[in-house]
Amino acid sequence: MRFELYHVEISRTDRTATGYIVASGEQRAAEIVIEREIMLNQENCGFTLERVDDTLPQSMRVGLDALLENAPAGVASFSSQLGWVAHATIAPRLLLFRIEEHEGKDYFIIAPNDDIAAAVYCEGVWMDEGHARMFRIHDGAIGLKNEALRGLPALLEFGPIGLIDWDDERGWTMV
Repeated sequence: MRFELYHVEISRTDRTATGYIVASGEQRAAEIVIEREIMLNQENCGFTLERVDDTLPQSMRVGLDALLENAPAGVASFSSQLGWVAHATIAPRLLLFRIEEHEGKDYFIIAPNDDIAAAVYCEGVWMDEGHARMFRIHDGAIGLKNEALRGLPALLEFGPIGLIDWDDERGWTMV
């Protein structure tokens, strides 16, 4: 059975949360959103669903067929480094990881688990041919400034997954 991809917009009292749902139909997508809202204990002012798998631009179609044919029903994200990735874990929120290179550089990544974080890092960070890098994966929230923590829950609700960077003036941005 081939699933469908839906764009969801959830109206909250203070903002709008957006994301993507993989489901067999619009009714099942709505059930997934409601189940997830109950798990998160979130109040909302309603949500809208729009099927988008047949209208996505070519630049957002990487991995879409594999997602719709093989992924479980649930939340998914698009990463410019990896393509479409299902949030296959039950955890309702994404996680922030900090990749610390042996040479001292740090990268922040939003992902459902550390395996996906490592994949995003390996695909998104330039490495010279034949050059290997040693790195460790840490909880990215540890040691963040209060300003950076304030904007984090909105990013971790639906994503997207990928490399992000903190700027004191702009806040969190995708790399």
